[in-house]
Amino acid sequence: MIVYEENDCFVMTSQHNHALLSGQFAEALREDYWPDSLYREDVLHAIRYHDCGWIPLDTVPFWNDRREAPYTFLDFPLAPKLTFYKKGLEDVINKTTYGGFLCSKHYQSFFHNATSMVAKTFYAEEDTRQNQLLETFRISESLLTFHYQLLQFCDDLSLYVCFQEPGVSKSEELSWFKKGFTQSFYFLTTNNALLTHWLSKENIHISYPLFHEEHSFHVKLKRVPKELVAVEGIAKAYQTTPFEIRTFHFSHNE
Repeated sequence: MIVYEENDCFVMTSQHNHALLSGQFAEALREDYWPDSLYREDVLHAIRYHDCGWIPLDTVPFWNDRREAPYTFLDFPLAPKLTFYKKGLEDVINKTTYGGFLCSKHYQSFFHNATSMVAKTFYAEEDTRQNQLLETFRISESLLTFHYQLLQFCDDLSLYVCFQEPGVSKSEELSWFKKGFTQSFYFLTTNNALLTHWLSKENIHISYPLFHEEHSFHVKLKRVPKELVAVEGIAKAYQTTPFEIRTFHFSHNE
């Protein structure tokens, strides 16, 4: 679950809805930026479903007593999280082995410097999985790099949208992306990071014209009242709170 706090509510977006937004970004990427159509549908499926392992976990949110807030993907206990990561990877692999390979690399990257034994074991297991999956497809290193960076970028851009209020000022923006996104696509110059900032509640400026400006994106979320959580508990409060839709578009020119 992606969660941030407002004065009177928890703003909650399920991981799968966040991933579906990631998929919207990948699908809307201007045609010119796809270097090749090879495995394109597999890549789109991987991006849309990269968090499908979270679907059962997010159906009934968990309460973090220490923080007095719902658990998020950041603080959810590691052992069960990895179990559901692996279940999600298996679901993607059943649809597309190449897409599953990309998702495996993506999840593995979260634990590059892990110190816990359970995380180190997961990292090693995904190495084994990737070596096995590599036998099922053939692709150039440069195209694979583009696909992997696209998955990571669309995931990050969706977090940028889902993890803060629309229209937030740059100074109060989520710290992870204040200096831009880390991905270095082949069509960008070396020092030309992709930068974003909110122009209004429905308009995000992006420093490179990745999408057509008239294209709208949307994501489902819930604003769960804290009073309702106090009375009903987080599970019932979340389930009884209606969804709302966050709609926005990107502008290249300010």
